[in-house]
Amino acid sequence: MINIGPRSLKNQLRLWLLLTMLLVLGVSAALSYSRALLYATQAYDQALLRTVLALADEVIIDANNEVKIEIPEVTSHLLSYNEGDRIYIRISAPDGKLVFGEANLPPPTRPPGGNQQVYYNSFYKNEAIRAVTFGLPESNAVNANNILITMAETTGKRDALVAEMIEEMLLPQVLMMILAAIVIELGIHFALKPMQDLRESLLQRSHRDLSPLDTTVSPLELQPLLHAMNALLSRVKAGIQQQQQFIADASHQLRTPIAGLQTQAELALRSPSPEAVKEPLNYILRSTTRLSHLIQRLLSLARTDAASSQHVFKPVSLTSLIYDECARWVGPAADKQLELEVLIEAQQDQVLGDALMLSEMLNNLLENAIQYTPEQGLLQIRLWQEKQHLLLQVTDSGVGIPSDQTELIFERFHRLDPNQGNGCGLGLAIVAEIAEQHNASITVTPGLEHPTRYHIGSQFTVKFERDDTLPENPRPTSTDPE
Repeated sequence: MINIGPRSLKNQLRLWLLLTMLLVLGVSAALSYSRALLYATQAYDQALLRTVLALADEVIIDANNEVKIEIPEVTSHLLSYNEGDRIYIRISAPDGKLVFGEANLPPPTRPPGGNQQVYYNSFYKNEAIRAVTFGLPESNAVNANNILITMAETTGKRDALVAEMIEEMLLPQVLMMILAAIVIELGIHFALKPMQDLRESLLQRSHRDLSPLDTTVSPLELQPLLHAMNALLSRVKAGIQQQQQFIADASHQLRTPIAGLQTQAELALRSPSPEAVKEPLNYILRSTTRLSHLIQRLLSLARTDAASSQHVFKPVSLTSLIYDECARWVGPAADKQLELEVLIEAQQDQVLGDALMLSEMLNNLLENAIQYTPEQGLLQIRLWQEKQHLLLQVTDSGVGIPSDQTELIFERFHRLDPNQGNGCGLGLAIVAEIAEQHNASITVTPGLEHPTRYHIGSQFTVKFERDDTLPENPRPTSTDPE
């Protein structure tokens, strides 16, 4: 396939407008020619007919029934005077015998009746002629034959008159077309000038200038484009601000454990006895564990962002996802003597999504639940369907989340208690971002009551849109990994 490249909007406007003008001019020329030819033909045909009728008055029939014609001198001069054209006359008797004029002058294809005339076009002596033949009755008898009087003239004056009339009619139109073309060119230039101004405005901008474009002076046709560009600039600006905030938060989070590691290492080096080295080494161990966890979360977040930019979604079985993730966390759950229960209550368990991102989302929810649930607690994973939605729910009997913190926990680097656990405040932010990329919503409500402690845990519910075109789930509806 041939790539013709980008086309000029100005050239397309010029082409369509000029083609339309030429079409109008062509139609006008054709109509003008037909009308001019009609009027010229009618005028000269009437003049020919009047001359023929004048000749008919001079035709006589003598006592021997012979047809004769007597042309006065004045009439002869009138017939001979015809500036620019040649006139030919032929008068024939009822029996076809030539009475006067040109013997070879072409007759009409069908002779006219009595007191009738017929006009026709023909050629004589290699010239185009226009002729009229009049049927003059020999007598008033019913079956009397006619005397045929034919007069023809060349078409020079007719053609000149038609050309003059067309020129008179088309010249003003051509001048108007030229004036219209100039006006159109100026109109195209000034109409498209806002686009040129927009181009210049964008070229003069710095790459750091993401302020909205001015839409107050732009034409209505450019308003949708400018609004779309402003929306894009707003999204780019928000993305850059988010990245800048993320970099700032990440650098702060990394700076704290690294500084602590340096301090404790210096203390350990200055310690005189092995017993005194123990505490700095324990702190270094805790700090490296937290630092490792933070780096893993940062890498996970970067991996999630990269996957979200590709948007290659395929059918993913949430049931298989749940079993795979539970197999990874059944050991840590058993170490804390947690009761882990899985409930699959959906006949159709597939959603369109990215398996890696969804696995990361469920992994973070399970890790968060296991980390903040005391020993001998309860942990439940449930999948069920509700009308047009598929719901994935992770419920625990952990320490719970205050109602005023339910919105803040999904922000990056936000932690309820910085001194509790090895978390870095990115797990739930990753969960929220993955849910958003899959057009799913996530809510937090009170969870299960702990069997031995007086607190209620948390319940995270991710609501997906159902796709009825995907197959149903063949797995059993309920199971327990333990």
